[in-house]
Amino acid sequence: MAMVLDSFVTRCTASLEDFAGQEACGALGIGDDVRCLLATLRRVQAVVSHEERRGRVLSAKVDAWVAQVKDAMYETDDVLDVSMVEGGKMLAEGDSPPTPKARCSLMFSCFKPASAPKFHHEIGFTFREIDAKLREIEEEMPRLPAGSLHSESRRDWFSRGICSNFSDAIRPLAVGTQVQKSLDGLVPRMIREGKKKVDVLAIVGAVGIGKTMLAREIYNDERMTETFPIRVWVKMTKDLTDVDFLKKIIIGAGGGVNVGEIESKKELLGIVSSTLSKRFLIVLDDLDNPGIWDDLLKDPLGDGVARGRILITTRSEEVATGMKAMVHRVDKMDAENGWALLCRQSLPECSSEELASLKDVGIKIVERCDGHPLAIKMVAGVLRSRGKSKAEWEMVMRSDVWSMRPIIPELPQALYLSYVDLPSELKECFLHCSLYPEELPIQRFGLIRRWIAEGLVSDKDNKLLEDSAEEYYAELVSRNLLQLYAGNLDQCWITHDLLRSLARFLITDESILISGQQRLSTDPLSLSKPRHLTLCNMENRFDDPISVKQQMSLRSLMLFNSPNVRSIDNLVESASCLRVLDLSKTALGALPKSIGNLLHLRYLNLDETQVRDIPSSIGFLINLETLSLQNCQRLQRLPWTVRALLQLRCLSLTGTSLSHVPKGVGDLKNLNYLAGLIIGHDNGGPEGCDLNDLQTLSELRHLHIENLDRATSGASALANKPFLKDLHLCEQAPLIEEQQSEQEQENQDDQKETEEEEKEVLDVTNSQFSREESIKASEKIWNELTPPQNIEKLVIKNYRGGKFPNWLTGPKLGISFPSLVYLDIDNCMSCTALPALGLLNQLQSLQISNADSVVTIGPEFLGAASSSSATASFPKLEILKLRNMKKLEEWSLAVEENQILLPCLKSLHIQFCPKLKALPEGLKNVSLRELHVEGAYSLTEIKDLPRISDDLQLKDNRALQRISSLPVLQSLTIDNCPKLKHVSGLDTLQHLRLAFPPSTETFYFDELIIFWSIAFPRWLELLIRKRDGLRHFELQCSLSLLRSCLDGGKNWSIVQQIPEVRITSTDGKRYIRYNKRRCIYETNAQSED
Repeated sequence: MAMVLDSFVTRCTASLEDFAGQEACGALGIGDDVRCLLATLRRVQAVVSHEERRGRVLSAKVDAWVAQVKDAMYETDDVLDVSMVEGGKMLAEGDSPPTPKARCSLMFSCFKPASAPKFHHEIGFTFREIDAKLREIEEEMPRLPAGSLHSESRRDWFSRGICSNFSDAIRPLAVGTQVQKSLDGLVPRMIREGKKKVDVLAIVGAVGIGKTMLAREIYNDERMTETFPIRVWVKMTKDLTDVDFLKKIIIGAGGGVNVGEIESKKELLGIVSSTLSKRFLIVLDDLDNPGIWDDLLKDPLGDGVARGRILITTRSEEVATGMKAMVHRVDKMDAENGWALLCRQSLPECSSEELASLKDVGIKIVERCDGHPLAIKMVAGVLRSRGKSKAEWEMVMRSDVWSMRPIIPELPQALYLSYVDLPSELKECFLHCSLYPEELPIQRFGLIRRWIAEGLVSDKDNKLLEDSAEEYYAELVSRNLLQLYAGNLDQCWITHDLLRSLARFLITDESILISGQQRLSTDPLSLSKPRHLTLCNMENRFDDPISVKQQMSLRSLMLFNSPNVRSIDNLVESASCLRVLDLSKTALGALPKSIGNLLHLRYLNLDETQVRDIPSSIGFLINLETLSLQNCQRLQRLPWTVRALLQLRCLSLTGTSLSHVPKGVGDLKNLNYLAGLIIGHDNGGPEGCDLNDLQTLSELRHLHIENLDRATSGASALANKPFLKDLHLCEQAPLIEEQQSEQEQENQDDQKETEEEEKEVLDVTNSQFSREESIKASEKIWNELTPPQNIEKLVIKNYRGGKFPNWLTGPKLGISFPSLVYLDIDNCMSCTALPALGLLNQLQSLQISNADSVVTIGPEFLGAASSSSATASFPKLEILKLRNMKKLEEWSLAVEENQILLPCLKSLHIQFCPKLKALPEGLKNVSLRELHVEGAYSLTEIKDLPRISDDLQLKDNRALQRISSLPVLQSLTIDNCPKLKHVSGLDTLQHLRLAFPPSTETFYFDELIIFWSIAFPRWLELLIRKRDGLRHFELQCSLSLLRSCLDGGKNWSIVQQIPEVRITSTDGKRYIRYNKRRCIYETNAQSED
């Protein structure tokens, strides 16, 4: 942690300097004490910065003074919080005249803590005590060379070359030609039939050599996915129990409906055997115990019905031998392959001439990496921040880190270099990522807010802290230290176990990680002042994992994968210095009132807990920045004291059972993320927020409003929102009116019949009047709500008006929202026409759902051409989805001569539009990649789509009879389209998948009974015979039809023409698998059982 001390001391110095200039400091009378400490801190900061610039190696002596300085910084941080609070109290009570500088006084204007204030001399004594400690530590610190006090600071690549967005950070995974060569040899070897029912292949090699990369390439290879319907990847961690391992196998194979509640190994072994019912591939990554084969896998896999493969990666030849595996040893990369990988990772867009000028130094760097792909990848992240300068590359090549003694065995120095090269801010942020359990992905949303709560994000260039934190995250991804999870920007992992080990080693003097009863870090009792505690897999009741004295120094406490934990009151009461408290996804039913004693708390996450009420003492948490209550479905009340949380930056209330949000949210002027804000209140209930409360919240970036129908006025609510990017506007979903009149009429006596009819007429009249009034009120509020021009994402839900708001209609829509990228319109049931959304020039994704009153989508949807020059409708739209439009009958895409239609559209989804009669003719001019049509019950044909290329999926289209003229289509899926009789003009079709419902429905279509019994329909037979290029055929059908495809059956002559065939019965129990080229024929459908 010595390498991040510089950042910590710098932050504390800046905070102390800021406090010294505030009136809260003067009110306490401790100005002289603060200034003395500040002078000492500046001297300490100079030494620490000098030592970091030298890259000094850690030693026992250095560690001693570093630890002492860190402790002093933590104490300074804590006493600053207390000083701000106590000074604010004195100012609020009138002990000193208020001024604009006295920001703390506002915290107590509506809510005063009950605790007795500390006397100013006590706080002054604390400052003097810290100053005295630091003066003693100075004697042990290295001396600064003469003239170095004001020497220029080290080069800060972070400020010059930070990755400001994810498009710059994310690059496709690069593999060398050696990996590709190994892949081409191993995949055919694994899919080839052998004598054994289950074969094991081991990829063996040193740490960081690329074993997992090769295994991942094999796992994702198209040939493997076609051969093995069941594929499971298990990361073998040290804390993985036998029971958890078996559960991972079962869940990965698709059989884990209720497996989470089973703890019997014997029962799980039986489920493994039955779940692996088809050919399977199981990957065991980083296996170090060969006994897992004999103890857990050999018997259930041997007793199962299917054949399969097990692929392991391991560092040990003994593990491979113990599992009787075929061995593939991963070789180091040669210089040329290493150079190619380095180029693709560091400078993917660099020209060949520029690369040639860097090749000589690049080859030397690759040689220093000793052929390890992971090392090359890490160095590439460093070089990427240095640009194309050869001098900078040479500085990396000559770094002292290469010659240092490894701080962890087997750790390539390139990995340590990738850490050392980070700016101090990023070092701390990266180390904090190691506080998360390795088996769980890290959520970006929570991570960046935890960084802020810990004070790790610098306030620079007047940027929002969250924006800076997003840049930190992108930079760590760009440097290959964090890897996105399955391409998801919102989740990540630490890139490799070695990097995680490095991070945990560097933070081990401050952190404790406990999983169940197993401690994964240093013995907790050996740390006198742990700062971070992570608990995983904890049960309902558990003893305090660390001593009360240790709890007093904690700054973060996080629980993961502990759904049965109901209370941690003792921990909360003892850990008075907590900044971060994450209790999400636990069974916590209530917060203790003592939560209000956590003066320093800045991050509180209670997502998906069972809390019903939040104690009013939460108002004492005047430093709280994040309060997340997302999906707390039992939460019914929020205390009025939340208005005292003046430092709150993020408030998430979506998915709760709240009926209102207490008035006063407008006082929380630092909010930049506000989700689930409920407008108004129930009749007779406490007063809730109105839209006017939003006027003062000028920092908002994300705003999610619910129950807009209860608003009284919307004027200016969204004004003065220059940073707002993400806006959700929702009314309360209208209640479905139950048609009870007929039932009531049947149950009435003859004498009451006339009375009931009159009452029904009156009720209908009143209902219509109420509905009309509701529509008018809704239109009024929404017309007043004019979103700012900078909006990038807009969601409109449950709008009751009869026509869309004025700001979403009209010819200047593109000018009104020049930055809008994502638009979702859902459940606007009364609107009869769609706006001219084609005018939105930046729109990339559009989804329209539950527009029940829209009968026709005409040319007005595209927007009229504004000039004689060529213009494009939806010029950047890539994804279009129309869902649940019950009355939609016609859709036209007719354009004028000077209009270009949907030039960028890649994906079109039409779902549950039962009255749509035809696809728009204009689609023939659109270069679609994929088209999905589901539940279009009136659609009779799909034709003349010459540009659809990749995938057409058709499901539950009951009237569909014809598919024709799709000349470049490669993949077609037809699921339950029972009247289909003609398919032609699919000249390049390679993949065909058919699924049919059980034959119990065939009586509706007499002509298909024969097909579902023993024969293919004529169109399918002709398609297969005519399409020589058809490579893959997949069919789900009745058992009788499946058996007609067996070798020697009625349809075998058709089936055997196709290179790859997979046929399964509708219940999934019977199958045929055929591969013509590899001479594979497998089935379990011979038996009549």
